[in-house]
Amino acid sequence: MKMKRLLAILFTIHCSLFTVYGQYTTSDDITYKGERDERCIDMMGVPLEGPDSVFLPALKSIGLEQFTPEDPDPGDYYFRGEFYGIKANFVVSTDEKTGLLSTVLVTSGPYRTFALYDRNYRYFLLKLQRHFGNFDAKGDGSLHLMLDKGYVKISNTLHEDKSRTIHVFYLNTTPYYKDAMSQGLKGSVQEVITENPVFEGQVEHFDENGKNSTIDIIDREYNANGYLVKAAMQEPSGQKSTLSYEYDEEGNLRRRTLTNVTEQVRSVNEYTYNDDGEIKTQSQKVFDKTNECILSINMKNDYTDHDEEGNWTRNELKLMYWEKGRQARNMNVVQTRTISYWEED
Repeated sequence: MKMKRLLAILFTIHCSLFTVYGQYTTSDDITYKGERDERCIDMMGVPLEGPDSVFLPALKSIGLEQFTPEDPDPGDYYFRGEFYGIKANFVVSTDEKTGLLSTVLVTSGPYRTFALYDRNYRYFLLKLQRHFGNFDAKGDGSLHLMLDKGYVKISNTLHEDKSRTIHVFYLNTTPYYKDAMSQGLKGSVQEVITENPVFEGQVEHFDENGKNSTIDIIDREYNANGYLVKAAMQEPSGQKSTLSYEYDEEGNLRRRTLTNVTEQVRSVNEYTYNDDGEIKTQSQKVFDKTNECILSINMKNDYTDHDEEGNWTRNELKLMYWEKGRQARNMNVVQTRTISYWEED
């Protein structure tokens, strides 16, 4: 019922706002200047994620104007502007529990002539396919595409007066917080239990939004795309050690630095990844107050089993351990993991 009501509101708005339909503007492809997120579905470059403090300025930065209709739905945000250079209206819906962006519905029209509707429909489809890939046909006449990070559908409504309205629907399916994803985990992970942990915790929990819920990490700071960039850890002395995180262009955790101010010790973890986004190698180096390396650990993973989500459940780990003043040692460690997931609504 909510969707039907949305469509009715948008149809009324379009009828009152647009006197000329399908007029192309010079800003055919508006380029989003903000930070991209490769792990999230986007609309014209804008990541469709986060709270309103994140998505409102992002959408406004590409020229969309926010407005309020006569009878708005709670948790929805309304915009007018251009969709690939053509006038359109936008409804951004948020999750009732979290307030995070959930869906975006774009409407263009109504078009009084079939020729104009058909031209713009094909134009939108071309833009979407160039960006996301080929769409599949559904039985209701719409075209859709399911991606690892979301869902996109393009459809139309035929009105009683024979005019048509084009709809483009975006659904974000990835967690906003990337704590689990930046560790190479796929899907809506709830809990990971690791036998023979080395760098990871034996039991790690993630909430429904992808945030690691361990109590050891405090004072967290996330960037606009939900990546943890700064944090702290409480030491037994009462002092705080600082944590910083760096990511590669794909959103994978590249470096994690822990600095113990009291002991003047710095620990640096670095990661590389395979083609499936899994951690291929990882290393840890510990430096003293003179910046001399006093400990080094290098590990190489060989994943031999995976679950249905594509997360590894068995790993044959090769490890080389060196400590200042001691002989380096090589070890083989077999790890197994039990992973549980949040159930999708």
